[in-house]
Amino acid sequence: MTQILSATKQGLVFEIISARISEQPAEKKHVIYTLQVRYISGSDDLTPSVIDRRYTQFENLYNGLRRDFPDFMADTQFPKKVLTGNFNNELISARSTAFESVLRHVGSESKIRTSKSMQIFLQEPELTEAKQLFEKQSCNILAFEKFQNVFKLLNKVFSDRSHAVLLTLCWIVACCEEYPKLAHAVRWSDLALYRFDGVSDTDLLQLYLPLLHACEKIYEENEKSTESILLQLDNMRRQGINDKGGKSLFEALNELEERILKQ
Repeated sequence: MTQILSATKQGLVFEIISARISEQPAEKKHVIYTLQVRYISGSDDLTPSVIDRRYTQFENLYNGLRRDFPDFMADTQFPKKVLTGNFNNELISARSTAFESVLRHVGSESKIRTSKSMQIFLQEPELTEAKQLFEKQSCNILAFEKFQNVFKLLNKVFSDRSHAVLLTLCWIVACCEEYPKLAHAVRWSDLALYRFDGVSDTDLLQLYLPLLHACEKIYEENEKSTESILLQLDNMRRQGINDKGGKSLFEALNELEERILKQ
């Protein structure tokens, strides 16, 4: 049942919904906190996003925000490391409450919420795993699912045309270009083209031409008219933009992200 919430509970909601102890043989014993993210507007979010994070990832987020926004984070408390008792239920509960408090504070300010530290916290390691799967040609369907999950989460926290959201959306379309019959491939292509309309970010604009060609292929494979795309490509040629022998969307994404990392 859809739950109608009061005005005081509108917007982003961060909740630690569970915690468990990981004892993987290849890893040091640690606590995994399951974070649920919802965006509530009028009625409850029926498709919340869920990610697992450990203490060090929350700590990295906090330290990054303290470094970049010292005044905003000055009065925000973060649970300190302890030598013993890390797996004590009371400590785990107290840390969960503190993590929620930090995220609630961060979520209250758009500039902080959309910071680089927050982007890394929300999309790593899932985004890296999705990219690795994509590079293994037989795993593109798994990559497609993981990219969708990352997009769904980022789309709750950031604006529709934010850098992080649009890059992830392009990764989804790149998967669809490889497998045009993936579920809702046309719908994802439509959304990407719509979101790119009006974008002025120089880096993102470098993806527009490869995106158009990727969507053209997806439309053709799914028997949807490509007239609008061909018109846009023709307009670009008239402006002197050469679209012959260009990079695939996958290649363009890799090149852009490699350049961003070097900055």
